Amino acid sequence: MTKDTKISLVIPTYNRVGPLKRALESAVSLDYPPERYEIIAVDNGTDDATAEIVQTIADKNAEHNIAYVREERLGLHNARHAGTRAAKGNILLFTDDDATFDRNWLRAYAEAFDAHPEMAAAGGPVRPSWETPPPKWLIELMHDPATGGMFSLMEPHKDFRLMEDGMFFGVNMAIRRNILIKLGGFNPEAFGDTWLGDGETGLVYKLWDHKLPIGHVPTALVYHHISSARMTVQYLCRRMANQGMCDLYSQFHRHLPNPVSIVKQATRLALTQAGSWIRACSVRGRTDIPSLNVQLEAARTQAQLRYMLKLAFSKKWQNFVAKKDWLNEHDPLPDSTVVPQR
Repeated sequence: MTKDTKISLVIPTYNRVGPLKRALESAVSLDYPPERYEIIAVDNGTDDATAEIVQTIADKNAEHNIAYVREERLGLHNARHAGTRAAKGNILLFTDDDATFDRNWLRAYAEAFDAHPEMAAAGGPVRPSWETPPPKWLIELMHDPATGGMFSLMEPHKDFRLMEDGMFFGVNMAIRRNILIKLGGFNPEAFGDTWLGDGETGLVYKLWDHKLPIGHVPTALVYHHISSARMTVQYLCRRMANQGMCDLYSQFHRHLPNPVSIVKQATRLALTQAGSWIRACSVRGRTDIPSLNVQLEAARTQAQLRYMLKLAFSKKWQNFVAKKDWLNEHDPLPDSTVVPQR
C-alpha cells in the first residue's frame, strides 16, 4: 500500500462478548504491520462486559491501534457509521463480531485496492465455521445456493473480478471511506435481533446505480461462525422473515407508493399466499426439504404482509423507509464515545 493509506477495521457488536473476543484475537493476528491498520470495536449499546473485553485485548497487544466506540442508538447502521466517523483510514473494512479471518485477509484487500485505484469497494469469500456439527437436513438445504444468504455465505469466483454488478456481505466487505460518505452510508438493517432494512445490500445498490466497480478478492477470506442456536427451523424462519422485510424495504426505498397502493399490494399477497400459509401450519417443525421450503416461504410472505400494513398506516414508518442518507444527517447527532485502548 502507499504510505498515506491506512486501513480501519470496524467491528460492530451487540451483547456477544465471547464471539467479540474471538474476533478481536483474530484481528490482531493478521499478517499485516500493526502500525498500518487500526481496529475499532463499536459497542452498540450493550449491557455486558464489551468494554472490558476490548480493553483486555488492547492491553495484551499494545503494538496495535485498538479503539472502543460506544454508540447508544440501537441499529447496525448506527454502529457502522459510528465506526466510520471514528476511523482514521481511507480504506474501511467491515465485519461482524461472530467472524474470524484468514491471516492474509487484510493484506489481500490492501494489495487489491493499491493495484486497482478505480475499485470503489470489494468483498471476499465467506465460509462457514460450524460450532457444532450441522444436522443433515441443514446440509441438504444448503445445497441450494440461494440459502447461502441466510448465513451470509458466498464464494462466487475463484479469481479476482472487478464488476459493476459485484456483491458482498457485511461480514466481509471493504470500501473507500470517501465513497461511503458520498453515497450516504449504510441503510438501516438490524436493530438488535430484528431486521427492518437492507443494510449493506442497499449500499451495493447505490454502488450499482453510480456504476462504481466492486471487486471480488478471492484471497480475502472470512469464516462466519454459526452456533447451534442458528441450526434450527425456528431460526431459519425468523431469518427468512427478516429477509422478506428487507426485500420490501429495498423495493419501497427506491419508490414509495401511496398508502392505497400499498394496501392493494398487501391484499393481493394475502389472497395469493393464504393456501401456502395453511400448508405451512400443517408441516410446522418438519425438516424434509419440501416442508422446509413451505415454512420458509410462509415466514417470508407473512412478514411482508405485516410490513406493508405497518407502512400503509404509519407516516413515521413511511419516512423511515423513504430516507436516503443515514450517515450525513443534517439533524444534530449525539456524540459517540471514542476511547483509544492502551
